Amino acid sequence: MIDAHHFRAFALHLGFSADGQEVSDVLHKSYGENGEVIRIDFSKQSIDYPKLHGFKVNRADTCNFSSSENAVVLECVHRLLEKGYKPQHIELEPEWKLGHGGKSGRADILVRDQQGAALLIIECKTAGREFDKAWKDTLEDGAQLISYVEQEKATQFICLYASEFDAKAGQVKTSQRIISVKDNPQILLDQPKAQSFKEATNAKERFKAWKDTYRQEFTEVGIFEGNIQPYQIGKSKYTFADDTRPLAATDIKGKYHDFRVILRKHNVSRRENAFEVLVNLFVCKIVDEMEHPDDLRFYWKGIAYDNYYDLVDRLQALYKTGIHTPLSSHDHIPNRPTV
Repeated sequence: MIDAHHFRAFALHLGFSADGQEVSDVLHKSYGENGEVIRIDFSKQSIDYPKLHGFKVNRADTCNFSSSENAVVLECVHRLLEKGYKPQHIELEPEWKLGHGGKSGRADILVRDQQGAALLIIECKTAGREFDKAWKDTLEDGAQLISYVEQEKATQFICLYASEFDAKAGQVKTSQRIISVKDNPQILLDQPKAQSFKEATNAKERFKAWKDTYRQEFTEVGIFEGNIQPYQIGKSKYTFADDTRPLAATDIKGKYHDFRVILRKHNVSRRENAFEVLVNLFVCKIVDEMEHPDDLRFYWKGIAYDNYYDLVDRLQALYKTGIHTPLSSHDHIPNRPTV
C-alpha cells in the first residue's frame, strides 16, 4: 500500500524532483515533448495533473493523499504519460449519465485514442485484498469493469490495475488484468450462435459474451511493456529477450497450483495423463525458445490477436519438431526454466 508516510519516497522513485533543493514541499516531473508536468505539493497534500494540456480531472478528491488508491492512480497515469499517451486523451473519474439524469459508477481512468474515441478504461485498486476481491467480483458477474463499457461502447480494452511501493526494496510492484472487449471475427465465425460484444445490449449480455464466447480471457501484459507502443494495446508478438524471465524458486509453488487448477478444470485427473501433458508442453516451449527466439509461437497472444485453432496448430508443429529433433543437436539450450 502506498500511504502518505511513504509518498515522498514513492514520488522520488518515480523520478519526481525539486527545483535544485534537497528538501522541498513541491516535487514535479515533466513528460513528453511539450513538457507536460505533474506537481505534488506535500504542504497541501495535493497532486496537480497537467490540465492546461487537456488532461481532464472530474473530481478534486482524486488529487490528494486521502486515499491509497489515489497513489495507484498517480502511478498509473505516470506510466501512461511515460509510455507516450497524450494528456488530452486521459481523463480521471469520468461520470456517465443514464436515462433521466441517473448516474452510473465512476471509472478511475479513461484513455481515448487519437481520434477521441474511448480506447481503454482502467479501474485502480490497492494491491492485495482489494485487488483480489475486485477481480473475483469481475469473474463472477463483470462487476464495475464490464458495466463501464456499457457507457462507452467504443471501448476496446478494460483493465483492473494495482500497484504497491516497497520502500525497503525501492521498487514498485504492479498487477494488471487486461480484458479485450472487441470481437474476434474468427471465433465468431466458428461459433455463429455465440453472443458477441457488438450485439450486446446491456452489461449482462456483455458479460455473457466475455464468459461464454471468450471464456473469460484476459492477459497480464499489453499496455506498459517496453515493446508496446502507445495506443496499441495488446501483444501480437512475443520474444525470448523481452517476454521471458528465469523461473525463480518462489514461482514454482504458484505455477504448480495454477497447473493443478487447469487440470481440474479440463478433467485431466489421472497422474499419468497430467505428466504426459506437462512434458509435451515443456518440449514445445524448449523448441520454441531455441527455434524462434525473436517470434515465439508457444504463447497465447490474447483473444484480440489469436484464436484457439491457430494456437493448437502452433503447439502441434512445435511438438512435431521436438520429437523428431534431438535437443542435444542444438547449440543453445536454456539452462534455466523460464516463464
